Amino acid sequence: MAASAVFGSRLDLLVRLIDTTTGAAVEESNVMFLRDGIQVRPEPRGDGQYVFINTGREDFLMRIVVYGFDEYSTFVEYGLLDERLPVCDVFLMPSENTFRGQTLLRFEGTLPFLKTIEAVSLSRMVCTFSAYEPKKRLLQVFSGGERSHLEEKFYGILNADRTGYEKIEIERTVTDRSVSLKKPITGEFAVNSPITRIIHGTVSKDGGYLLKVRDDGEDQRYIVRYEVGEETLFQTVDFREKGVRLHDPAGSDERTGTVQLRDGSGSGKGDIESDGIG
Repeated sequence: MAASAVFGSRLDLLVRLIDTTTGAAVEESNVMFLRDGIQVRPEPRGDGQYVFINTGREDFLMRIVVYGFDEYSTFVEYGLLDERLPVCDVFLMPSENTFRGQTLLRFEGTLPFLKTIEAVSLSRMVCTFSAYEPKKRLLQVFSGGERSHLEEKFYGILNADRTGYEKIEIERTVTDRSVSLKKPITGEFAVNSPITRIIHGTVSKDGGYLLKVRDDGEDQRYIVRYEVGEETLFQTVDFREKGVRLHDPAGSDERTGTVQLRDGSGSGKGDIESDGIG
């Protein structure tokens, strides 16, 4: 989708449906969109992409119902999107009720004032850090093949002690081994630092959170990144371990894994470590 005009009409929104557990496009045809509670019919363009044409660019609540996946709602704010080509990436979680394949593991609970939650695997790297040119925001990587495999929008670069990561957003591919970033990298990373894809979770208004991963029989330890108020926190979680919840920085909490409160850099400076006991 290269332009915001389609035969004289204006493309007002491009929606891309993505399975957050794999990064693959959701190509299920049984899809329903609701705009502020009213069903609408955007045009399907294949590869999980749908376009809204001549619908106007007023902010709205979008609800998406896809067979085989959990329902998803998001508030579309045009002020936060690219004016030329507004794109909304929707990261869907498979539903246990219809899922056929690997078992799904859940990490869920409730944490007051929680804003976002996501995670990266400690054992499933996509490629590794090679070099970074700040002036160009150019990230160079090593990979096992001919290409970088950085085909998604968001990734995490693990810090040296693997207790946190810096989230990066890909702007465009420059070469097979380099990409330009939308924002500068703030931390310092050693050569061969792992780069992994991000799995996105959901957060409800009351602070209820949910993350899902596929159980492929391998290591299921993840670094969970979450925002509570103005704080960004990281917590190492084994998705096979029962009864683990997010650490509550405001007070006592239920059983948690290893926790780090971080300053947002990749250097590890300014960290406050906790053993997870409130």
